[in-house]
Amino acid sequence: MKKVLIVDDSLISRRMIRQLLSNYNLEIEEAKNGTDALGKIQSTLFDIIFLDLLMPDINGLEILEKIKTDNLQTKVIVISADIQETTKAKCFELGAFSFLNKPPKEDELRNILQKLI
Repeated sequence: MKKVLIVDDSLISRRMIRQLLSNYNLEIEEAKNGTDALGKIQSTLFDIIFLDLLMPDINGLEILEKIKTDNLQTKVIVISADIQETTKAKCFELGAFSFLNKPPKEDELRNILQKLI
């Protein structure tokens, strides 16, 4: 069973993503901010991370940098309302597998998951 981490400071966003993932056989954990996410990433090997960029403490780009620096084999799907091309380019430069606009559409998530599970 694939381990998934949903990282978003919005409870509503985390619940929505969890609901979209509920049809798949996944072990899902949540992190309510960047600090929480880093703690979980350092103690558990996740197969897939759904990552928000804009968070108040440690942002998503910093988490992507840490994952890349630590050479973790985790697939990161960035989900963000920040749709600037420079932001997307930076995410891919830091190793993101995919970038979805917030809120994600069910068919977009399904297409990505089919490539990963």
